[in-house]
Amino acid sequence: MSQASYQISVGGLNVTPNFSPLLISLEISESDGGKSDQCTITLDDKDGSILLPETGSQMEAMLWWIEPPPGVGAGAAQFTGVTDEPRSHGSRHQGRILTITAHSADLKGKGKQKTSKHYDQKKFQDVAQDLGQKAGYQVSIDQSLASLERDYWVCAHESFLSWGRRISDEIGAAFKTAYPKAAFVPRNTADSASGVALAQVNAVVGVNVISWDMAPILSRGLYQNSKVRIYDRLKAAWDEASQSIGSTGAEADLRATFKQPDKGRATDNTKTGSADAKRKQGGGHIELQGEPAAQSQAQLTLSGARPGIDGTYLIKSTHHRYHRHQGWITTCEVVNPSGSAGDDSRGSSSSD
Repeated sequence: MSQASYQISVGGLNVTPNFSPLLISLEISESDGGKSDQCTITLDDKDGSILLPETGSQMEAMLWWIEPPPGVGAGAAQFTGVTDEPRSHGSRHQGRILTITAHSADLKGKGKQKTSKHYDQKKFQDVAQDLGQKAGYQVSIDQSLASLERDYWVCAHESFLSWGRRISDEIGAAFKTAYPKAAFVPRNTADSASGVALAQVNAVVGVNVISWDMAPILSRGLYQNSKVRIYDRLKAAWDEASQSIGSTGAEADLRATFKQPDKGRATDNTKTGSADAKRKQGGGHIELQGEPAAQSQAQLTLSGARPGIDGTYLIKSTHHRYHRHQGWITTCEVVNPSGSAGDDSRGSSSSD
């Protein structure tokens, strides 16, 4: 019989033996950037015997299979972060429940402190590491992004965390934090925040898939080209940078709201717009038996659902939930359909 296990440490101490008799659920949520990862522990607090953890304590959590079910990969779902505020819930019918939450970003630290600074003729690696160091983060940058150079970079009265989210959208990167570390890696590359290639997840209906809700083609996300305006001050005229998206059947172009000051920055923006548009061309949610290999940016191949739905997708976010009565379930939000996704090759549709 399949059996999942877990381990929780707070402040460097293994608290699993203390939590196990009281644990209701353990949840780990992570995404490909834009928000911090989160871990939520729900405990039966009937006697109030658990000491409230201090906010700002280092917390680590792991989920793995002792006896994995068929079709499930090896490894563990992991979380590293900092505890946020504990929360107590109670009612005459429900009893007492204690919820402990942690985030991969330190919400008490200098990462949220606004600052203003600019850099001239600098590479992205130098700028990101300098801003990160001042906020208490050790920043690593993928080589494909590290050498990106601009004549002007600015952190315009914004926090390091806000700047990281903004600049990652500009250059087409995923910005991830696991305090005290932060990382920038290319988006849509199937690489982890550490730059290591992620294992592919195989989701097979009838084996490890519990449910799916998929739309392989979303008309709202279909565009032909990604375009950004440039104002050439020397010529006193408008120009335009363009990048093909190539969505089948699309007629409209995706035009950026804001102009860019030079060709290089505009080209970066068109590439980002193209990559983002491809992510939004289709997707959905797939619920699996606890899958440790499921991580944001990893590829997921769905099979056994139906022609046109089966295919390869990119995982945008995952939610691992272990419940003492329901076991371990992983929910994946997937985007960027490829392969046979969206293509029912059996010919014209028929109700026969």
